[in-house]
Order: sequence, then structure tokens, then C-alpha cells
Amino acid sequence: MTGTLHIKNGIYQVVLSQKDANGKRRQKWISTGLKEKGNKRKAEAFMRKLLSEYESTKMSFSVDVMFVDFMHTWLESMKNALEINSYECYKDIIKRYVESYFKDKPISLQRLEPMHIQQMYNYYMEQGLSPTTVLKVHANIRKALQHAVNLNIIPYNPADRVVKPKKQKYVASFYDEEQVNLLLNATKDESIYPVIFLTAFYGLRRSEALGLRWNDVSFKNRTVTICNTVVEYDTVVEKERTKTDSSRRTLPLIAPVEEYLLRLRAEQEKVAAYLGEGYIQNDFICKQASGKPFYPNYITERFSKLIVRYSLPKIRFHDLRHSSATMLLANGFSLKEIQEWLGHADLGTTANIYAHVLYKSKENMAECIGGKLRAG
Repeated sequence: MTGTLHIKNGIYQVVLSQKDANGKRRQKWISTGLKEKGNKRKAEAFMRKLLSEYESTKMSFSVDVMFVDFMHTWLESMKNALEINSYECYKDIIKRYVESYFKDKPISLQRLEPMHIQQMYNYYMEQGLSPTTVLKVHANIRKALQHAVNLNIIPYNPADRVVKPKKQKYVASFYDEEQVNLLLNATKDESIYPVIFLTAFYGLRRSEALGLRWNDVSFKNRTVTICNTVVEYDTVVEKERTKTDSSRRTLPLIAPVEEYLLRLRAEQEKVAAYLGEGYIQNDFICKQASGKPFYPNYITERFSKLIVRYSLPKIRFHDLRHSSATMLLANGFSLKEIQEWLGHADLGTTANIYAHVLYKSKENMAECIGGKLRAG
């Protein structure tokens, strides 16, 4: 691809030139918006940046660019700017929903209209896909199409002109104190018990519980530092930093947790000595008997089977995090304290998730006022 500067109506224009698949040279005129007088260097810089953007994405401005192909090309251009788990999530969304819907509808990027996107959203909603998932699909499509707008491949973003489904308000499920204790007692001999145990006590995310290492626990200072996570992409388990800066936190080492961890470490050392070279050496606290780290999805799937086996109310593994927070709220701790305990980025997240508990507090306050005041 080459670029040259031309002046039209007193404004610098970049003319990009490229051969298509058939060897035919195509041109694309793009206005810099810069007036001719005194702006030659700025126009040249604009052209160099434009050429770099087009070449980095290997994008063609021919009419033969298919929308689905563009989505994949855009994602690859974003790969180095995304966390690996975010990249895999985007990739799965594009393949599962965008590619599967448009595979029999060969619509080019340049001919994509809002109605095409709207019809896809309507189709998935009719198929029973949740509004939250459709919104995730929308977010990916919109980002990709905005990239096309920025590169002057299309004149506007079609995703901005569709009607999005209304986001569902999330209501967290949870166990009460008695149910959590029943769970801990029932699963004490299960392989994933360390994950369940630590999540119940500290309200950890699944990735945080799996990312805990023995170096993160200070028996001397009686602290546990949440600073690593384990995520799954394709068939690989990978360690990375916490979800956000606020997710990195240091919590007190609770007495029952300290007692349990000392026993667990002794058991792991005993098994490691017995297996010798067959033991997979690492510093993870939560792992299989062989030392091999757990795959995150295995925890979720195994937990679902265990609560059925032990006749416990159906909740997701992530709801153990909510159970921990709910118990703290019910025992008088403030939202700010809960936010810091859970590692939420902002107080609004905590307030939205645990609104049901806060309403119970309002009922208690109403009873208090009602018991002290009388109508005249």
C-alpha cells in the first residue's frame, strides 16, 4: 500500500493506493481536514499514521471485505492490547454468535446495515439467549465497527443505530450461615474442598482462590494477600495479575483458616515426598493431589455436581462469594468495608449486588421507628 498527498479545495487529501486480489489497483481518498497553508508536515504525519493503521490490520478497502472476516481481522489486531482471557472471550463470542449467524449471509462490511445487526439480536433473543449475552455480542461488534469507522473504511457505525435489549438487573443467590456450614461439612473430603473453603471464608473470585500461593500467606504476620489469579484459555492454565488494582488486597489470616492451611500444607508435603518425581512441583495452595493446578471450569462443573449430590440448594460457585458478603452485611459491616473485603472497584458495584440485604436493613429500621413513635 502506498500513499500520496493531494490538495483539493484547499484541503490536504491522502490518496491510498492498493492492488486488490485480482491485481487491479484501487484508490481511496481521505480528507485530513488540514488547510493547505502551513500544514504540510502535519498532513504528512497524518498520512504516515493512516498507512500504519491500514498495514497493521492488513485491511483492504475493496468491496470484497466480508463482515465476519473483518471481525476476525479486527480481533487479531487487538490481541496484544487485550488480556489473554479477554481475547479468548472475544474470540468465542465472535465465533459462536457472529460467525454462526452470518455464515449463510455473506454480507460485506461496506454493505452492512443496522437492520442486519438488529435482525441478529432479535433472532438470538427469540432463541432464548439472555439480554446480558446479547449485550456482550453488541459490545464486540460495536468496537470492531468503530475501528472500521476510524480507518475510514465505513462512513458510520451501524451498531450505534440498533435497539439494544434492556440489561437485566442481577440478583445474587447465596447461602446463609447454616447452609455454608452444611456445605463445608459435606464436602470436606472432596478434592476441590480447599477452593470451596477459602472462597466461603474470604468471598474470593474463583480465579483468585486458584491463584493463591503459599508465598501469599504470612503465618508470621497473620495475613493473606490476594495478588494473583488463574484463568483458563483454550487448554492452558495461566497465572496473571488480579482483575483490577482494587482486587489486590491483604486480608487477616482467620484462625480456622490458619489451622486448616497448616494441615493442608503438611498433607501436600507428605504426598509430594511419596510421589517423588511424579509430583508436579508448584506453589499453588489449591491443586490436585498430583500437584497439577485445577482448571477453573472444572471447579464450576464439579461444584454443581456436589450440591446436587448433597441435596443442597442450587447456587453457582460464584455465589459462595455472595454468601460470604451477605453474612458480613447481615452482621452490621458497612458497604465500604464489604467493598474492600471483596476487592470491588467501586462502591456502586457492591451496593447494586447486595441491594436485597440492604432492604432488609431498611425493614429493621422501619420496625425500630414504628416501635418508638405513635400517631397523634
